[in-house]
Amino acid sequence: MLRILHTADWHLGKLLGDLSRVTEHAQFLDFLLDCIIDEKIDVLLIAGDVFDSANPPQSAVAQYFQFLSALHQRSDCEVIVTAGNHDSPAHLEAPKPLLKLLRTHVIGHLPTDLLDALIPIPSAENPQLILAAIPFLRDKDLRSGQSGQSAAEIQSALNQSITEIYQQAAARARELYPAPIPLIALGHLTVAGSNSSDSEREIHIGGLGALPADKFPADFAYVALGHLHRPQACGRHETIRYAGSPIPLSFSESTDRKELRLLEIQDDFTLSQRSIPIPLTRKLIQIKSDSTAIEQKLHEKAATLASEAPALTPWVEVILSDHIPGDVITNRIHELCADAPFTVIRVMQQRPLSSAQLERDSTTTDVDIDDRLSKPAELFQHRLLQETSLNEDQYEKLTVAFQQLLTLQRGE
Repeated sequence: MLRILHTADWHLGKLLGDLSRVTEHAQFLDFLLDCIIDEKIDVLLIAGDVFDSANPPQSAVAQYFQFLSALHQRSDCEVIVTAGNHDSPAHLEAPKPLLKLLRTHVIGHLPTDLLDALIPIPSAENPQLILAAIPFLRDKDLRSGQSGQSAAEIQSALNQSITEIYQQAAARARELYPAPIPLIALGHLTVAGSNSSDSEREIHIGGLGALPADKFPADFAYVALGHLHRPQACGRHETIRYAGSPIPLSFSESTDRKELRLLEIQDDFTLSQRSIPIPLTRKLIQIKSDSTAIEQKLHEKAATLASEAPALTPWVEVILSDHIPGDVITNRIHELCADAPFTVIRVMQQRPLSSAQLERDSTTTDVDIDDRLSKPAELFQHRLLQETSLNEDQYEKLTVAFQQLLTLQRGE
């Protein structure tokens, strides 16, 4: 029997405002290491977004390598790492020859020959499982940007290209490893109809790369996804799943239950799965109120948390429905919470839904899509795609630089 652990979206180096998450990530990695040992895991999957940025801080890089080193010393577990939209493929693949000695396989760029994305476990001579390690597929990997394309044409081209890559990977795998040897695919993308949070970036222009779940080939016994931070199955497809992020990355995930996904492949090649809850070490809490009731709500939350004794001090976001935050009310809230068992890190005004959001249903219209194309990051990507003279390194550096400028401009 083979035991596989599906994870994704670690986002090492993540900040919440200007607050580091390094302690939470360290506690998660300790838990993950113990879980791999206790559950006798054979394969660990990391389906993209190992890091929160293409140029992660050295503390995040150190956490990554320290974990892989400790895992190698304590276990025979194989590790499969694919790049996400936050990762730099070149950065991930730079230590690839060295990491292979630690039984860690890294796929940052989409290989020219998809055979190079197929990883037999435990070996090509005795395959019991085949992993199709498909990284995040960047727009320029999928199509050439053309002036004058309609939203429908962009969406059709993206979906067709993504589908063809997974079909080709399944076909190559079956040429070499016929049934009943199970195939598992990794992916870092948006599946249509899935439940997102506000901490994810749209990863294709205007959000047009959302793939219907039924486009994945039936040859795959399981599709291990990354990108969306809430653990979930994709609609009725229980074998197409997001692992979710191991810690809440934004206040919109404050009520999520984080988990690891354990897959078991029996001797007869049947697959079963179950969740392993990840302990929550720091709560992110949203308190929504008007200014007249906020004092009472803060006292009530303080009383509740005083009896819980959380491992790390909870962080609180206060959202006021009737007041624009300023120094007076913000200082008043901090005074009220001076001795509270939590820290208020943000006071903000509730943002009303726009008329477009109120009217939008599950069907995305061309009007919605054209509106989304006006967002700076997506418009910039659309413009880059038309520069056919750019090489991989130039494209990546320009994308990273633009994201950094946006972050500075927004004060994130």
